[in-house]
Amino acid sequence: MPRDDHASFDFKDGTFITFGGFVNGSRTGQVIKFKQEGATLNANLLEPSNEASPCFRASLSTGVFENKMFIFGGQDDDNNKLADMWTFDLSTQTWSQVEVGQDEYRPVARSGHSTVVYGSKLYIFGGILELTKELNDLVVFDFSTGKFSSNDETAGDDTNG
Repeated sequence: MPRDDHASFDFKDGTFITFGGFVNGSRTGQVIKFKQEGATLNANLLEPSNEASPCFRASLSTGVFENKMFIFGGQDDDNNKLADMWTFDLSTQTWSQVEVGQDEYRPVARSGHSTVVYGSKLYIFGGILELTKELNDLVVFDFSTGKFSSNDETAGDDTNG
């Protein structure tokens, strides 16, 4: 099915995965793994084997680390910006939410941002907070500690104010 405003990740081995976005004008929560075989592109809908799952969303970002897809943020059906992160274990096809402790750094809700995995960290850049408020921050999720931190370029910069 055609879709837009989804997140995707290329495994660089002839396969890629997509999550979320719009299908026929409605948000979806589908995880689809594509595999190129010759001139054919095969799609496999991955059905979660557990009940926990993120809400349907669009304008999110994704990255993959150690056979787990991490999704962050986006917009829900009511166009609310989201600040949650979920993992989809590609081996067991199970969802789990990344829990953030009460006193830990929490990223700002956003949509339309970019994500990249480099080494053992996931980097989230920019996005939209409100219709007229674009973000220019860098959020880092460390896979080894399971915690977020911020490398906001304006933090501590006295030249901006």
